[in-house]
Amino acid sequence: EEFIGNIHDLRERGATRALLISATGTGKTYASAFALKNEKPKKALFIVHREIIAKQAIKSYQKVFGNTKKLALLSGSSKEYEADILFATMSMMAKQETLNRYKPGEFEWICIDEVHRAGSDSYQRIMSYFQPKFWLGMTASPERTDGFDIFNLFDHNIAYEIRLQQALKEDMLCPFHYFGITDLEIVDDTMVNGNKLTKEEKLQNFRFLTSDERVKYVMEQAEYYGYSGNRVKGLIFCSRIEEANELSKKFNEHGWRTLALSGADSEEVRRDAIERLVNDDINELDYILSVDIFSEGVDVPEINQVIMLRPTQSPIVFIQQLGRGLRKAEDKEYVVILDFIGNYKNNFMIPIALSGDRSYNKDNVRKYVVSGNSLIPGASTIHFDEISKERIFNAVDNLKSMRH
Repeated sequence: EEFIGNIHDLRERGATRALLISATGTGKTYASAFALKNEKPKKALFIVHREIIAKQAIKSYQKVFGNTKKLALLSGSSKEYEADILFATMSMMAKQETLNRYKPGEFEWICIDEVHRAGSDSYQRIMSYFQPKFWLGMTASPERTDGFDIFNLFDHNIAYEIRLQQALKEDMLCPFHYFGITDLEIVDDTMVNGNKLTKEEKLQNFRFLTSDERVKYVMEQAEYYGYSGNRVKGLIFCSRIEEANELSKKFNEHGWRTLALSGADSEEVRRDAIERLVNDDINELDYILSVDIFSEGVDVPEINQVIMLRPTQSPIVFIQQLGRGLRKAEDKEYVVILDFIGNYKNNFMIPIALSGDRSYNKDNVRKYVVSGNSLIPGASTIHFDEISKERIFNAVDNLKSMRH
């Protein structure tokens, strides 16, 4: 209600752009639908990154608008161009032939989901072409690592902001139990950091990451820390497709039922995998191993265990991955997050992401590693094992300076 009121006030004052900063799982899509219903534009456009997210958004909007508005999907597999509210994938809308079908002022209201991506050429092409009366940008994490200023793009108008800490406090999300576990480590720091490696080093690194020893170690930890519910419905984040495929194969050999998915897999294959993960039937899956997908936008509330087997590149990606398990679901009291912390330079970003402290102050980061539980609201808990703590402290100490 506060968001809807703020949007209305901003528009009354002549603002043409605003941001909704809202933690994963707090209902950005519904909020945008209610605001749009309140503002009553003749035609609206909702832009998303992937088709599967557009389809989920349409379902949410149908619940808000019923049959009062024509909703349609414009994507690689659906060529509907006319609707009261058009849901389009960014890649489809950015094509010149698509833009040519519309006048710059065609849509009175344009909403961009996951707007932290708006610095890319495709989004900029769309935003340069259209001239709606109002732009709404939505994201859980507007801070960018590439220097692009999302706040500036939206005239520094923040219609509403609810971050992870507040959302947990308000009981909008499922509590989480985070365990920072030492990863097995037999390769040097440069290799884990993805610097240029020789073919032999790459092969050695890959063999280690997918070795029987590491597979058994990951399985033991996953089974030890457990999950909430009658069976595990897990998501595992990996760095590379080859690694995900090999790990999936080995997990299956050891009795887990898993499937590796990447951006190369079709929407249909992904949908089928999600069905198998969440539904308790004969063909059920225990885990989906994901490479560069499922980190944002896709809602699978039933996920009760998230395993991170890839280094944390940024607080943004970390929170997106953590967020996959934070939606509430029946028979799920909490979600277990297992983060296998290697000896890599960026692991100091984990406490920054969990604390929501964007000061990047070294002392704050150290304090958070030591006393995480007291700083996180509600029933959630945070625990780093001793070696993980040591690794994070070393990463903090080795930084010449943390940006402010």
